[in-house]
Amino acid sequence: MKLLSYITLLFCLLTPFTLSAQQTGKWGDQGDGTFRNPVIAADFSDPDPIRVGEDYYMVSSTFESSPGVSVLHSRDLVNWEIVGGVFDNMIDITPAFGWQQMDRYNAGVYAPTIRHHDGKFWVFVNFYTDGFFVATARNPQGPWEVRQIKDKNGKPLKTVKWTDPCPFWDEDGKAYLGSSRPPGKHWYSYLFQMTPDGGQLLDADVDYMNQDDIIYEYPKGGTLISPNYSSEGNKIYKRNGYYYLVHIEFLGPNAGTHIYRSRHIYGTKPDGTPGKPGDLGCYEMRRTDRPASETGGQYHQEIPGQGGFVDTPDGRWFWIAQLNRYNSDGRPPCLLPVTWIDDWPVIGVYIDADGYGKMAWQLPKPIASTEKILPHGGDDFNADVLTPFWAWNHHPRAEKWSLTQRKGYMRLYASRTADGSNNFFKASNTLNQRHMRSDTAVVTVKMDIAAMADGQRAGLAHFNGGRDYAYLAVYMQDGVKCLVYTTNGKQTNGHRLDKAQTVIYLRSVSLFNNNLTYQYSLNGENYIDFGGTYVQSCANFQGDMVGVFTYNNKQEKGYVDLDWFDYKISNTHP
Repeated sequence: MKLLSYITLLFCLLTPFTLSAQQTGKWGDQGDGTFRNPVIAADFSDPDPIRVGEDYYMVSSTFESSPGVSVLHSRDLVNWEIVGGVFDNMIDITPAFGWQQMDRYNAGVYAPTIRHHDGKFWVFVNFYTDGFFVATARNPQGPWEVRQIKDKNGKPLKTVKWTDPCPFWDEDGKAYLGSSRPPGKHWYSYLFQMTPDGGQLLDADVDYMNQDDIIYEYPKGGTLISPNYSSEGNKIYKRNGYYYLVHIEFLGPNAGTHIYRSRHIYGTKPDGTPGKPGDLGCYEMRRTDRPASETGGQYHQEIPGQGGFVDTPDGRWFWIAQLNRYNSDGRPPCLLPVTWIDDWPVIGVYIDADGYGKMAWQLPKPIASTEKILPHGGDDFNADVLTPFWAWNHHPRAEKWSLTQRKGYMRLYASRTADGSNNFFKASNTLNQRHMRSDTAVVTVKMDIAAMADGQRAGLAHFNGGRDYAYLAVYMQDGVKCLVYTTNGKQTNGHRLDKAQTVIYLRSVSLFNNNLTYQYSLNGENYIDFGGTYVQSCANFQGDMVGVFTYNNKQEKGYVDLDWFDYKISNTHP
């Protein structure tokens, strides 16, 4: 009855506008009992949610950021807060994540999965060039115990190109792990047998699995479970006696989310007996949206994909998945209701005659709440530990930042870039957050520049996953400080600062159309435009980030103190 009442409420509140409209600068909790998709207009791509009691947790891709795998918490599936990070020492994974190399753009953390099992939180992730890992914690805020998963022979599963793992523990005590091996001619999903402690795959051989362009076979490469080319985003669920194996097909005419089901995890043989590892049975299959062959030959994503299912304590179900539009917010997560029909999950609203749900942009909140929470925001740096919504571009150099050397300030010391060039993407200790694409997003930082050294740059930057950037900075050369605007290596020199000027205010103003401009102020009141219009974009599957940086290739000297960082957005109706 509660489910029917909720669906009726959806139909009453929805209007043609909410169905046919596209994404706007309004998103998340609207303060009137409704929310707008995406629930977070920021690059929390490949989202994976779970429920523990009345609390919800979610992880997503974090690419080259440190800590790796942010953990978010919510009480209503709409308002999300970052509460911690799983991999707090990325150099333990590989030195390529460190400040000396900074070499994991487009090769970092993709599509982790979070689960709660045996009283613990579990996060599984494949580092694209470094293999299979599992992390466990009693508290999602950490600390997390990190282990590299081993193969059947006890060797570390240090594989290349395997991605998107998902664990599953069955009632009989057996455990499994789904994963994919992109790219190449044989880009498919596989199911492995796993020890219940998550530490070993029983039908995996690391040397065999590092071969290119083969179809992997049991008992050294798991069991092929999907004939669909370019399959990834693996998820495994069980409900009402059915196993559901979910993945997204990334490319081609069948692109979209596919759901396989059977009464047996390895499928069912024609005679009704269960399939086995290496001897797969059959699955029934359905899609969440129409294939390209039914939409004029060109695939257009109707239902957000590459996400996960989550239920509520009263038995309702929802789908959180990414919207692939590749704007400055990357692939933001959307929330849609799920209706179970004949034990098939139908995602969306207004289910048509063929059983496909429809996308909706504005819906009633699943769970009533009054507090509006954003995953990112401003900071006065009064704490002795870093607020969880911050991250670093690659793993930071620990001795080059401090929250305690000057109380109430974040001190950033300048060091040389990883390759000695002025390439922003090689500058260590860039402190950043995700850009939240809204009608307007205004970021302002107050920076004490009194202790800058000759050759040092320090400023406010926007950047994506290793391709594009633009920053407004102070540059000190031959004892003179001046403003510089730089975009993708092209520098424009600006105002020279008086020697008595020890504080600068730097600001970025972003619009929903992805256009961004910079401003500066000498007194915190009057702001002056400087530099051209920078078009924020997505690169290497990653949306725009905003952060503060400093480096000095002339000498290892100089620092700046951040007094405060202000982050204001207009994402709700007045």
